[in-house]
Amino acid sequence: MSPEMNNKEQEEILDSLRGMKRAVAPEFFYSRLRARMEQELETASIGKFGRLLTRPALSLGLAAIVLLLNITTIMKMVQSPASSQATDQSAPMVVADYSSINTYAVYDETPNEP
Repeated sequence: MSPEMNNKEQEEILDSLRGMKRAVAPEFFYSRLRARMEQELETASIGKFGRLLTRPALSLGLAAIVLLLNITTIMKMVQSPASSQATDQSAPMVVADYSSINTYAVYDETPNEP
């Protein structure tokens, strides 16, 4: 290769570099980056179970299941008022059974002699 060709290539390379400017970040890049990093830290502290609950589909599904269970429980309570009266009558007997447990008073009437 001749030295002239080498000079021409070097000149072309230098000419292509003359129009270059320093790269500039888009507006608010660093604030968005910082917010994303903080959000990742918060999500990491919640854990796997917390991240699952933050998904809207799963949390709404769980809320619907809990609501459905509450409604069915209330409906069963409303439909069977007669059975609740029967348990109310047997409740004093259960309490009476527990009252027969032998207990000792803290202060005995007869003092213990040393």
